[in-house]
Amino acid sequence: MHGNIEMEATGENLMQTPLVRIERQAIAQDRIESFSYNKGISPEPPGGIWKQLKNSLTRKNKASFSMKKFLTGMFPFLVWLPTYSWKKDFPADVVSGCTIAVMHIPQGMGYALLAGVAPIVGIYMAVFPVFVYFFLGTSRHISLGTLAVTTLMTGRIVDQYGSTPTNMTMDAVNGTMAGDGLTNLEVATLVCFMVGVWQVIMGVFHLGVVGMVLSEHLVGGFTTGAAFHVLISQIKNLLGIQVPRYGGAFRLVKSTYSIFAAIPTANPAEIMISSITIICLAVHNDWVKPWYSKKIKFPLPIELVILAVGTMASYYGNFSENYQVKTLDTIPTGIPTPTLPPFHFIPNILIDTLIVAIVVYALTLSMAKIFAGKCQYTVDNNQELLALGAANLVGSFFSCVPVSASLSRSLLQFATGGVTQIASLISCALLIIVLLWIGPVFESLPLSLLSAVIIVTLKGMFMQFKDLRNLLKLSPLDAAVWIISLLATVLIDIDIGLGLGVVASISVLIYRGHCPHYGVLGRLPETEFFADASQYPSAVQEPGLTIFRWVGAVHFANKEAFQNALELHLPAKSTKKEAVKSQKKNDNKIQQNSPIKFGAWEDANWKGQSSLSDTQVYVPTEHLILDFSALSYIDLVGTNMLTALHKDLKARHIELSLAIYSDHPIHQLERYNFFDEFPKTRVYPSVMDAVVSIKSGSGMHNLPDLHQELP
Repeated sequence: MHGNIEMEATGENLMQTPLVRIERQAIAQDRIESFSYNKGISPEPPGGIWKQLKNSLTRKNKASFSMKKFLTGMFPFLVWLPTYSWKKDFPADVVSGCTIAVMHIPQGMGYALLAGVAPIVGIYMAVFPVFVYFFLGTSRHISLGTLAVTTLMTGRIVDQYGSTPTNMTMDAVNGTMAGDGLTNLEVATLVCFMVGVWQVIMGVFHLGVVGMVLSEHLVGGFTTGAAFHVLISQIKNLLGIQVPRYGGAFRLVKSTYSIFAAIPTANPAEIMISSITIICLAVHNDWVKPWYSKKIKFPLPIELVILAVGTMASYYGNFSENYQVKTLDTIPTGIPTPTLPPFHFIPNILIDTLIVAIVVYALTLSMAKIFAGKCQYTVDNNQELLALGAANLVGSFFSCVPVSASLSRSLLQFATGGVTQIASLISCALLIIVLLWIGPVFESLPLSLLSAVIIVTLKGMFMQFKDLRNLLKLSPLDAAVWIISLLATVLIDIDIGLGLGVVASISVLIYRGHCPHYGVLGRLPETEFFADASQYPSAVQEPGLTIFRWVGAVHFANKEAFQNALELHLPAKSTKKEAVKSQKKNDNKIQQNSPIKFGAWEDANWKGQSSLSDTQVYVPTEHLILDFSALSYIDLVGTNMLTALHKDLKARHIELSLAIYSDHPIHQLERYNFFDEFPKTRVYPSVMDAVVSIKSGSGMHNLPDLHQELP
């Protein structure tokens, strides 16, 4: 067998395009394996994933164990700390840490309310878990602490099982509320503990891939839906009204109805406070901030300034007594006493906390990878699970709610020059000062002002609607995932929205795998390339030869789709006596409805007419080449289907050949004993090799040569 490709260019074309001339024998898989082929090497290590997991946990290969590698893997700060420039990097981390500490105060106090606990808990969350993450985390730039989505999800669980009154006083913080039920803080700390347990378990078993089920589009729709929950939960403070807290499905709808019903009882003073706050923040963020950001490196802490001004006005104007404005009331000072969560209540929140653990991990990891890519360092998925788990476990003993990375604070930390997590240590030190001495200063802070600050920060989440507009144009299926996640989160509940979003995302993935791209190939004139004839009308098909390309995997879920797509381009099944007659009839039907040219290597525009002239001899389909050059995976069901297809085509007098470039599908076919029924001599590394071999060895010599110059 001998194949020859010769391309020549003359005149002007020669000056523009280099000459390519290749001459070699067409080869099949059996010839390829003669080149020192090692059958002992398999893409999947022997023993499977469980044996690998056992070996990794027991450290079976002790020779490769390194204490230095173990320590730097467990404590990633040991990697960058020896090369840390105290002269150059430390001043930048100090500035960044001070800025982040200022941001933690309003955000922590505000988001703590979403979890149904006292505002001071938000400050605790920015100290104890962050300190643990410094030693175990692999990201150098994320800012751990409160996040609207995670505190809101925690608040849903707290609403279901907690029993603290509406105003969060010191009793709620210390967990001393009388009654048979658990306090809100006890439920919140138990949630924090179990989130840490789940994350440590996933980290130990190297389940970092779990977070990948939350696609970017799912997270976008889910977080936008969660923003509506945050908005509705804060309106009661903006208006100064009393609204019952609902649980279960459709609670947002119920809360919205109750808010409209309670509007006549709104407090004008609190409406005035929240309106002024929102206007000031909006003017600053949209007009003033863009102007001065060009002149100074770091942003002004406008939120903290407004909190300070509002607290002073409330204190000196005695808003709580004169205008019945709700304030934070008592704020405890000092470090909270370590307390064990109520472990007996764990069975009631197992599933709920698993969902929170996955969301926290997925959101934090996505932010960590953004900054790792910008600064060219790596983030270890499983180590991040261990770091977050340890941070939440320790935080649960110090009255904390589950912590997560905040994109706004992380971006601010990066923008203000933060280099490492030393910036987080600086922030922790300043916040400890707040806990020890400054906390009571904010006791007169109006809740309406704090809620207004929270609502303004939601703008970035609502701006994600712009992403939906682009998705609708670029990928309607991904847009459907976004919309389903949003609507289910808003109309039903947060956990249901996340669950339906995951189902929708996986369904889209299955659909795309079930119906991958396929097509019939033809040769592009004057080249050795074969392309999809539906996209290249000038492509010419070999007479008597069908080349079918399948892009993607072949498995149990898309086996039927593969068969149906292939059958459209094959002659109808018939008895041996009727084979030639029915085959010619079917081929003519395919030809009249296809842009592929049959029977001649002519370079002409397809106009719907048959390319077979009256003087040409009809050549029935005798060979089928499956172009599996883009085959990523084939399972046992797909292999059995190929075996059955080979037998079926043989009965229909059609010879099957495969074009597979990658070794991975070959290994899979070998594992499933496919080559016991199918010869390797008909498996080729390219479509070109298959065509040349078929033409030179199957009595098709009367057809034009592949290297023939085409008009």
